[in-house]
Amino acid sequence: MVTGIFLKKVWFIVIANQSYFGGGMKISPMSKVDDGSLNVIAVHDIPLLKLLTVFITVLWGSHLNIKNVDSFSGKKIKMKNEGSVKIQSDGEIVGRNEVAAVVLKEKLRVMLQADNRYKNMK
Repeated sequence: MVTGIFLKKVWFIVIANQSYFGGGMKISPMSKVDDGSLNVIAVHDIPLLKLLTVFITVLWGSHLNIKNVDSFSGKKIKMKNEGSVKIQSDGEIVGRNEVAAVVLKEKLRVMLQADNRYKNMK
């Protein structure tokens, strides 16, 4: 578990359980959906022009090589900010100022129809 990390001038923070988001951007290259942990990507304390570089390099997952783009991982993530910032989850506003995330083991059930539509899926 990661505790006591303080960041200033944060542009954005992503909590991820898989490598890709937003239509193919490789935001968290080290994430694995089945490893039981969450990865945090934080972009902070960089000038606006450098932020554009971060967005471009996210496409290939090489943004983690940029100074002040940091990654952390843990089974439970709790973040709090000092300002009044809206927190989003998958594009929906879920609160302000504080968020907690945890991986729940084997909690996703997938149902398929019994017809032949999915016969060739692997």
